[in-house]
Amino acid sequence: MALHVGKSLVVVMALGTFVVVLDNTIMNVSISALVTDLQTTVSGVQAAIALNALMMAAFVLMGGKMADIIGMKKTFLAGALFYIAGSLLASLSNNLSIFILGWCVIQGFGAAMMLPNVNTIIRAYITGMARVKAYGLMGGINAVAMAVGPIIGGFLTTYFSWRWAFRLEVVVLVAVLLMSRAIPRDAMGNVKPVLDKVGVMWQAAAMVLFVSGTLLIADYGLIFAKQPFMIGDYAFAPFGLSIVPFLWGAAVLCLIQFVHWERHLEEKGRDRLIDLGLFRIRDFVQGLDVRFIQVALIAGILFTVPLFLQVTYGISAFETGFILFGLTAGLLLTAMGGAKRGLNILPKKKVEWGLLTVVLGVFMMIGYLFIGHDPLGLLPGLFVFGLGMGLVVSQIVNLVMSAVAPAQTAEGSGITSTLETLGSSIGTAVIGTILVVALTSGAVQMVEQSSVFPCQVKQQISQDMVTSLEVVSTDVVSANLQGNGAYEAEAIRIYDAARQNAFIITLMFMAFTAFVAYLLARRLPAVKAAAEEEEA
Repeated sequence: MALHVGKSLVVVMALGTFVVVLDNTIMNVSISALVTDLQTTVSGVQAAIALNALMMAAFVLMGGKMADIIGMKKTFLAGALFYIAGSLLASLSNNLSIFILGWCVIQGFGAAMMLPNVNTIIRAYITGMARVKAYGLMGGINAVAMAVGPIIGGFLTTYFSWRWAFRLEVVVLVAVLLMSRAIPRDAMGNVKPVLDKVGVMWQAAAMVLFVSGTLLIADYGLIFAKQPFMIGDYAFAPFGLSIVPFLWGAAVLCLIQFVHWERHLEEKGRDRLIDLGLFRIRDFVQGLDVRFIQVALIAGILFTVPLFLQVTYGISAFETGFILFGLTAGLLLTAMGGAKRGLNILPKKKVEWGLLTVVLGVFMMIGYLFIGHDPLGLLPGLFVFGLGMGLVVSQIVNLVMSAVAPAQTAEGSGITSTLETLGSSIGTAVIGTILVVALTSGAVQMVEQSSVFPCQVKQQISQDMVTSLEVVSTDVVSANLQGNGAYEAEAIRIYDAARQNAFIITLMFMAFTAFVAYLLARRLPAVKAAAEEEEA
């Protein structure tokens, strides 16, 4: 294929992923505004962010399979149309339910049709070192989206409305549709595969049940119920147990049924959703492990840091976006340079160094939280975190996709995109849950140790905190305590200290998780990128 065609193709693919990445970063700096405009809570917004990624994860395998059924180009463009419709609905929403329908359901489904076909199209039409550079450019474009997303989102949210961010995405995707001639026409075979609808149902149900269970831990408890889960008028808490283990158990059963069904189709020689044989490719699975954790960490930090900045320091979405630029600037620097420089260094080594750099960046942020009181003090740690993440991003996708045969590219891409979006969903759900649980347990402990509250007041406060404590600003706490002047100062002191400690605990968990990813990265294949081998 001619070089100019390859470049224009990469531009179209990059714009498609640019919108998806931009969308997530914009929403993360707009948490406080969304809470106010949609009359919801931080937990409600956290659930929406996780459900948006979950919807993509649930149907991205289907998106990858549709490339074989109707063609890569048609699937990608159909996804763009769904994405436009969902973005428009989200921009008009006035409550959390409509927002979730537009942003999570419709837009998420559109992204699921688009994302897996980006890697498939690039691998199908671009070869050699041009492919390595294309993947590097894609990582760089994603980094640009992460860099400008918080600033654009913060500017629009602070001076206009977060709703204009969705309308901006519509404009970009309309441009993608107008430039779609750069994507080569689909060359379909005489025999078209059949979509495995049953497989789609089982794997989607498994993901929805697992992530939903994770999101409910903070409110309903991990094992024993903090409060019953209400199903209509029925209070569900059998034997005093939380709803969470039941949802997780149902998720495991759905996953087992999915595997059995796929094996059944394989035995019958019928079309399957995925080739389970891919999971027997050691290099592919090990690369997916690292990619999953890397995406989860980015999602976690992009949820945690903006929330911390806004509820602790009271800064605007625009100011939050500028501070997050420290992270994305570092990511952009190494994501774009990682594929072009140090070609004699094994990709595996770059991934290892990147993850260790991520650990260093997180500990720099933790250290500052113990001694500093200026939000700008987080910038150095965010920048180092971004440097590490960019180095990982520049290598890991090509490592993963290079492990599969060309005939398995579509399915491999679908599985990769599934794990990426599931990682984003679980990252937001788990990190948000750890934050709320750490806040609740810390506040309850401090109340018990306080010499200001009488014993009967301590008991009532502790009970209320276990079931209803939210991550909010000091001003909100003060407003809720009006009329309780005798205890207001002590309650605010305890909440501020517990909130600070909760963020530190959350960051420590991220540092530990990044180190686990480093240990996993040491098992990656010590080989050069596939494109380099092709040219040899």
